[in-house]
Amino acid sequence: MANYNKHGLSRDIPEQVKREVRQRCGFGCIICGYAMCQYEHVDPKFHEAEEHIADCIVLLCATCHDSVTRGMLSKDTVKVKSKTPKCKEQGFSFGAFDIGTTSPEIIIGTMKAKNAETFYINIYGDEIFSVQSPSILGQPFLISAKLCDRDGKEILRIKDNIWETSSANWDVEVIGSRIIIRKKLGDIVLALRSEPPDRLVVERLYMVYRGVQIRTKEDEDLEIETFIGQIIKSPGIEFHNGKGGIEFTKDGAITMGSGGQGGTVMVKGGTTFKNGAPLEETQSKKAKQERNFPCSCGSGIKYKYCCGNKNKKI
Repeated sequence: MANYNKHGLSRDIPEQVKREVRQRCGFGCIICGYAMCQYEHVDPKFHEAEEHIADCIVLLCATCHDSVTRGMLSKDTVKVKSKTPKCKEQGFSFGAFDIGTTSPEIIIGTMKAKNAETFYINIYGDEIFSVQSPSILGQPFLISAKLCDRDGKEILRIKDNIWETSSANWDVEVIGSRIIIRKKLGDIVLALRSEPPDRLVVERLYMVYRGVQIRTKEDEDLEIETFIGQIIKSPGIEFHNGKGGIEFTKDGAITMGSGGQGGTVMVKGGTTFKNGAPLEETQSKKAKQERNFPCSCGSGIKYKYCCGNKNKKI
């Protein structure tokens, strides 16, 4: 395929034009609403175009684009739908995460969950992030989430591995397996990367939900602040095995715990707690990890000399 048409126009569309196309189309295919798309010149077609004009370009998913190429979907229909894009009609674009039958590794900045039967982040009774084991053997694990921006506005929702992002966002860009949501030019409020079938990485997030702030970037300390000003800053919080997560209660308490067989929570050295009572641990962790038994982290060392050693530098 030639990189230039007969007028010398490159196939590379300027980023500003791409953004205008995404915004006009609602961040997904104008026919079906699927978020993984290609940019398609409609009127004029690319080989006749002398410049890239946003109003003359639409988003089409691979399936709908192939239907146009094969003549199963006419250019006239595409032109009509470009005036009433599916995403604008339904209010969102959507996609699906490929999650396998084994527990996925979840990475949110420096917070990790691995080999967990279930994992959750619960704020005042609302689960804003959860991983659930399948009810039927051989089915995939299920991820659900409700992620917001720093103003508390929902920007992305996941329900049983199907994700939706609002067409009211300023910009949503899907590049390969990454989803990037911007509040304005250069202002990324969420960057999320899927590594199928067993890993989901939140590269960047700055969200507020009911007064709780969560700020994180990949390889930088996770920072959480409650509505009463209690702050957790940590280079690493890890949940292994069992059923674990972090819970925020209306009285300002923050509880981390891991229950179930062999469940553990590891908080790395350098973690700080400010303004309020220190973080609480659930009893389930303590009951499952005896000091003279091998540490559940898999080191082969007794717990009292490993993760149970308060003087150990992790």
